[in-house]
Amino acid sequence: MHKAQAKTDKAAILMIDSGGLSHYTSYLAVGLSKYRNVILYGLSVEQYRITGASVLKRIKFYDMGKKLPKGSSLISNAIRPLMLFLPLMKGLLTTEYSIVHIQGQSYLFFLFIPFLKLKKKAIFWTMHDVDFRPSNPGLRGKMESLQVKLLCQNNILNRQVDVIIVHGKELKQKLISRGVSETKIHVLPHFDYQYLVSNPNLESTSSNGYVLLFGKIKPYKGMEIFLNAARIVNKKLGKKVRIMIAGKGDMSHFIPLFRKSDIEYIEILNRYIPDSEIPLLFTNAKCLVLPYTEASQSGIIPLAYTFSKPVIVSNVGSITEYVDNRVTGLIFEAGNTEQLANCIIELVQNNETAIEMGKNAHTKLITEMSLETCCEYLSKLYPKHENLE
Repeated sequence: MHKAQAKTDKAAILMIDSGGLSHYTSYLAVGLSKYRNVILYGLSVEQYRITGASVLKRIKFYDMGKKLPKGSSLISNAIRPLMLFLPLMKGLLTTEYSIVHIQGQSYLFFLFIPFLKLKKKAIFWTMHDVDFRPSNPGLRGKMESLQVKLLCQNNILNRQVDVIIVHGKELKQKLISRGVSETKIHVLPHFDYQYLVSNPNLESTSSNGYVLLFGKIKPYKGMEIFLNAARIVNKKLGKKVRIMIAGKGDMSHFIPLFRKSDIEYIEILNRYIPDSEIPLLFTNAKCLVLPYTEASQSGIIPLAYTFSKPVIVSNVGSITEYVDNRVTGLIFEAGNTEQLANCIIELVQNNETAIEMGKNAHTKLITEMSLETCCEYLSKLYPKHENLE
């Protein structure tokens, strides 16, 4: 092996995927491959292909998800982290790299920190959620939280990693208040989903489009608030409003809240929405609503902006940092159904306003939140922490 090639291999980024973040991790690898070789230990071959990572020679992919149990039963969720240990160990011990970059909740990664420190490998951590929020209510949600606490050991990571990346200034301040060194925390926006735009000429029908709530159904997503606001809107506008709720998740807590009259204007797709369906689903929406009662940030905002759609968001976490009120969307007080209803009515009744906000949103995305912008920043940050022999 030539010396130049050996140095290139050692300067590679070892990217480690996390559950639910495979689209983000694979697309980040695409952007970083412009600057570095990337070794991607991923959980989804599908996302590796859809994002375009599979055709790039500077990205080497290792499938950690191939032998993992399917489904989301308690047993599957308990076994999955343990089954990730061996491929994770193989990646860290047998490949050449200078930096490890982990995403989200990385199970059992903390056990390898002493080895990485001994080998003088820099550790980067994109902390998508400063506070873990379970996907399920009740006992199951408590089990999720306990599993993350025991197997991820975020407090150890906070102290030992070299760089923590968060998606908002407020999240940075929250970590600082918990004793995390300010110098190791960097703020980067959640980038675009441009790889989903296969047909840029797809025509929008936003003049009579629906109001869309998209994403995994979770307790903190504000479903009840959204439902109450939708009823107010329907009472005032009648047949002029259409609501679409699209996403997989436990609806058992929310189904009893629905009335027979709600089904007349609300359509529910309670299932996994494949990437192939997202372009049409978003193109036919008038706006996206994020009625969250709590959150760190949300990838739904750049997803909406990718398709030139305005957003209506609650003022929680760092969500509002990426929404220019009355320019790229509307902001309402979390939990305030009247405010939310008024925001929806404004965009439903004023199609030109919704379209103009959508255009502004897309401009903001490509100028401030693009994959290229984020990866250029990382490409300058990596060398400050790596040790190349």
